[in-house]
Amino acid sequence: MHKTRMYKYGHGGNAVYEEGRDNIVDLSANINPLGMPIGVRDAISRDIGNCDRYPDSACSKLRERLAEYERVAPEMLFCGNGASDIIFRLPKATQAKRTLVAAPTFSDYERASISFGADVCRHQLLSSNGFASGKGFEETLALFTPALVFLCNPNNPTGVATSTRLIGSLLKCARESNTIVVVDECFLDFVENPDAFTSKSFVQEHRNLVIIKAFTKIFAMPGIRLGYAICSDKKLIDSLYFHGADWPVSNLAQTAAIEALAGADDYIKQTVRYVSQERETMKDALARLGYVVFDSAANYVFFRNPFDFDLGRRLDEKGIRIRECGDYHGLDGSFYRAAISTKENNSKLISAMEYLMQSAECKWSEVRGQGLVVSG
Repeated sequence: MHKTRMYKYGHGGNAVYEEGRDNIVDLSANINPLGMPIGVRDAISRDIGNCDRYPDSACSKLRERLAEYERVAPEMLFCGNGASDIIFRLPKATQAKRTLVAAPTFSDYERASISFGADVCRHQLLSSNGFASGKGFEETLALFTPALVFLCNPNNPTGVATSTRLIGSLLKCARESNTIVVVDECFLDFVENPDAFTSKSFVQEHRNLVIIKAFTKIFAMPGIRLGYAICSDKKLIDSLYFHGADWPVSNLAQTAAIEALAGADDYIKQTVRYVSQERETMKDALARLGYVVFDSAANYVFFRNPFDFDLGRRLDEKGIRIRECGDYHGLDGSFYRAAISTKENNSKLISAMEYLMQSAECKWSEVRGQGLVVSG
């Protein structure tokens, strides 16, 4: 008998919708602090008049522009209503009955698999090596023989990036068992050297590879909803269309994406410079305060609170929301993720945490110098 599961929203970025929290500093969602690229708002306004007709369900113009940007053929692209739309289509499109995910990682991989009725195996990542994926992932794949593997690169919430060497080895192992590997690269554009981590060099040779990207985080467009998949298996691309509603991308979202891509290279370079500098500043500040900081490569900092007070609740009381990670498999309530935001918001977070440390039961003199940055 099918067991009914109760839905519970399990992501960040929702604080503004809570009563009385209009002015909260929300660092629980990892959105580009530079904001939407110049011209996107104007492009949306100009396209309002086209909303009296159905969207192009195939996103033809957008896929042509994306194909140029990603240097792939347009027929290798599928556009959806955000990355999550594609994640939920994939178990149905592949008819996957067994799925492998890391723990901790983005929860929608598991939820999408369970919603289709698949059995899920979790490969536990260890804090002792900075939550790096490691070769154990291949061994788990060989043992469990899933139909579908989800790998987040860099991982959410840890920020750890997986090298192309490990991904190439994983793809070879997966091909032997007819396993489809899904690599979620939604945060990869924030990484300083993305070519060392992207899976795009494998996409032509490995038809069992699906790469997922989105405009949500890097282009600061979460409310517009647009993600896309890259895959050289034309049948799988066609199956993504079949296993979901038509018109997955609105007229306005298609227009916004085309405009965002016009100046994407310079915009992303500027973003990476800013995020990298602010991330290192925040990591150093948190370590100085005594927190255990992990070596994230993305636009957020992942850390553990070793002290005996509820950091998330205390910050919330001061009007700052960070992502509590106790609901991620493999983590407990002492782990947190904080987005890299504007300089003003980043300073507010550090100042609030300094205040909390001074007023907490453990005195400043007891925690100074005990912080740690953990690398894989």
